[in-house]
Amino acid sequence: MSILGFFKKNANLATQVEKETMAEIPVQRGTAISKRVELDSHNENSIRNCYIAFDVETTGLSPISDRIVEIGATIFQNGIVQRVFSSLVNPGISISQSASAVNHITNSMLNSAPSEKEVYSQLVDFLGDALCGGIVMCAHNAKFDFDFLCNTLSRLGFNANIEYIDTLSLSRKYLHGLENYKQSTVENYFGLTNPSSHRAASDAENCGHILYRLLDVASESLKIEKRQLEQSKPNLQELEVCAFIQNVISQKGGDTTLLRFRKNSSGYVDVCCLYTFLKVKFAKKGAYILIRSNCPATENYVTELCTQSEGGTDYIRVYFSSPFDLEPLSEYIYKAFFNCYESMEKYASYSNYRRREIENSIRFMCALTNEEVSSLLNEIKEHNYAPITISVANERQISCDDVVIHAVYNRVPLSEIRNADNWDKGFKMGFPHWEKGEDERKKGNLVLAIELFDKARLNGYAAPALYTSYALAYRQLKDYSNEIVILDEGIARMPDQASAWSARRTKAISLLLAQQEKERIAAEKLKRQAEKVAQKETAVSVPKKPRGRAILQMDDSGNVIKEFDSIAAAVQEVGVSSKSIRDAANGVQKRAGGYHWMYKT
Repeated sequence: MSILGFFKKNANLATQVEKETMAEIPVQRGTAISKRVELDSHNENSIRNCYIAFDVETTGLSPISDRIVEIGATIFQNGIVQRVFSSLVNPGISISQSASAVNHITNSMLNSAPSEKEVYSQLVDFLGDALCGGIVMCAHNAKFDFDFLCNTLSRLGFNANIEYIDTLSLSRKYLHGLENYKQSTVENYFGLTNPSSHRAASDAENCGHILYRLLDVASESLKIEKRQLEQSKPNLQELEVCAFIQNVISQKGGDTTLLRFRKNSSGYVDVCCLYTFLKVKFAKKGAYILIRSNCPATENYVTELCTQSEGGTDYIRVYFSSPFDLEPLSEYIYKAFFNCYESMEKYASYSNYRRREIENSIRFMCALTNEEVSSLLNEIKEHNYAPITISVANERQISCDDVVIHAVYNRVPLSEIRNADNWDKGFKMGFPHWEKGEDERKKGNLVLAIELFDKARLNGYAAPALYTSYALAYRQLKDYSNEIVILDEGIARMPDQASAWSARRTKAISLLLAQQEKERIAAEKLKRQAEKVAQKETAVSVPKKPRGRAILQMDDSGNVIKEFDSIAAAVQEVGVSSKSIRDAANGVQKRAGGYHWMYKT
């Protein structure tokens, strides 16, 4: 070998080594993730306008160890196909016989297919905005397809943040009575044909048609959902308070990303971070926020006890005029949020499924952007708020001293209750009676229900549910005395329930006071009516004092024929007009009715 040949051989060898070395350099891994989104009234129209249906065929079931062998993607606009992407992919590994039996893709077909690098470069261009969540994608049993897609994109160095809708889940939600929810079954339901089932392009296109038909099926439900969403949105006055609360949390460093507001069916505005941690209400009496009764920052506020549904004696109503009046409660507000946020994070930390569940649960609640908060706070500054009415501040809390409690019942004394020292036996013997009683109470058979509750109590059933059922039954019967007495017993036996039951007891006392006041007013009215009747009867027995002057009826000789108490009495008997009799008595005329008339002196 010549020297020239030696160097040429070494140069070729170096080039070969360089190529092999370059081939071994790993591609920097990308980050491609996907997230399932739910169809709702917010995204319905944008999905109708444009979405991309997607499907893959694979060598197996694992998105990590298996590979995609065929990709199909179809862009839809208003339900009409616009563009199609379809390609086999040479994955660099063999396809199993079981997979090939399903999709009819063979290794010989894949050997001549383009490489992953070539196909995915084209696919990324085709998907465009869908890779950053700008266009929603869809697939049937979509997690399978997008797990494969994201794993492959990441492996090849691509980044993506895909949002997708699963037509399998939508079909289960909106199509009832199908034998199963395979794509082929749903296709048959909608009258779609699929000439190349289990091939990516054909399956993707049909999946897109399925989604558009499901949008039509879901349309009415989504309209109802939209109305409910509008009803649950706080009004402007309430949003001002929400903006103040959000600003307090933000100023103290809280993450308000998942902070939401919702007006519930009882008129309260729930302030939520998955869980509700504050409640605000604009009532006729005034606006108030529910705060724990042990909060020292409420000393300078007008406060009022809460109802049982508001939290009982554990909470108080704190009245305010302007949202800025709540400034002294800022520390309490932030602490309540922080505790709630920690609970939410703990719940979400167990799995991605739980985090998605959180995101779905707050979809229909109101969120405020930083710009909206700033605008609302500026509006608050420009408002003139009416002061709190003094009647609230001076309202006296009623007690048992204000009412007469007269409870009549057949319950045995506590000392005669059976199984008092054996809770398990008491539960076993008494629970069936309570269960039957609760059923009767719900049917409206209140007296029978109370008899069954008495049996449950007699046999040793001592649970909060029993005393709550007792109280509900007595409230329905308007037997407030018995409600108060049974709640007193329940509080004495189960002090941990005192908060809720004390609020109910206070309400029962208030209702009893109103009832007894109504009875008192009715009794006084009857008394006055009886006195009036007695006065009338007395008046009948006493001769009536004559009205007017007495007058004498006389003949021409001046003899008195008859004496009348009044001219009216004479008119009634003689039949002569009162004017004629009066004129005759006054000398204006001589006679009236053929008689002389003269007033009796």
